[in-house]
Amino acid sequence: GMVGFGGGGPQQGGMDPFANVFGQQGMGGQQGGDMYGGGQSDNPYANLGKPAAEPEPEGPRVVAKGMKLGGVGGTKKKDSLMAAMAAEDGLLGGLGGSSGNAADAFGLGLAAPAAAPAVPAAPTAPATIVVEEKLAVQMTREGTIESSEVKGTITYTANTEAGTMANVAVNKNVYSAKCGNGWSFATHPKVDKKEYEQKGVLCLKGGKGFPLNRPVGILRWNYSGEDSAPFTVNCWPEDEGSGTINVNMEFELQRTDAVITDVNIVFPLGTTDPPVIESIDGQYKHDANSGMMCWHHDVIDQNNSTGSLEFSIAGHSVDSFFPVQIAFTSQSLMCPMEVTSLVSTANGSPIPNNMTVRVVPETYQCV
Repeated sequence: GMVGFGGGGPQQGGMDPFANVFGQQGMGGQQGGDMYGGGQSDNPYANLGKPAAEPEPEGPRVVAKGMKLGGVGGTKKKDSLMAAMAAEDGLLGGLGGSSGNAADAFGLGLAAPAAAPAVPAAPTAPATIVVEEKLAVQMTREGTIESSEVKGTITYTANTEAGTMANVAVNKNVYSAKCGNGWSFATHPKVDKKEYEQKGVLCLKGGKGFPLNRPVGILRWNYSGEDSAPFTVNCWPEDEGSGTINVNMEFELQRTDAVITDVNIVFPLGTTDPPVIESIDGQYKHDANSGMMCWHHDVIDQNNSTGSLEFSIAGHSVDSFFPVQIAFTSQSLMCPMEVTSLVSTANGSPIPNNMTVRVVPETYQCV
């Protein structure tokens, strides 16, 4: 019952913006590693792993890889309680006493091996649809994009018999017009390609039904290009020669349509000493045990499109601040893909469904 990447909206006033940092499911659905193992007593962030009271997500949500269903009476309280108990028992991430991972001091799953996905709650609708883009972005220290790739999927799951006989319609004329050069789209081999090409409808060949309780990736797309990274981050450490390094960091929004939430920019400091902050947009957290720092922003969007951080710290090596790894949540797909309707092939009536739209940063880093 941990909140997955792609679940969050902008933080509400008065809440601890780091409440999620330590329980976030990061990078492609991996559970964050708990660098403290079982020894919770001297963990300064012990309580941060426990889910804070969050606003209910708007609209129906999907249960996928440990995401919570929005608006289902009673489950949320129980989930929070279970998560809190697991945190107290040292069961989150490090599974009670396995050696922690310093590169993942903030539990974002940035360098953790994939943990077993949480058992999803029983679906509440006949069908579940996930529209997802995974991002792999590599930047230089100066913030130049070396490689950036988007891999998108629509995954359909029939949860009941009523969900098996389904036509999934998408806005093919809209995204085909916008996604030209460099984009590729492919339907699952069992999807009726003619129906898709002519009408933008995804259904199985020969009038067959979808399998029960088995996710099927019915449509995929991908694109590689510098413009696919929603924002860039740079990091300029300079050795001042007196045993002190001055570091300037900056982020800049590239895609003005994008809204990026719960942004955590995490990097090593090369020392357990605390940084001396000269100036900062957003907030930061320092973890002395691992010598890691997290620079946090609730939202990066066109109203908050650039930001900077300057600090100094004891050290001699300008290489010790890399890699800079970035985690966030977003629903701003690069491909303007929308599921426009979901109807029964038997009688044409709408099929109730839980739908999630999310962008997942699988790898997003400056090296």
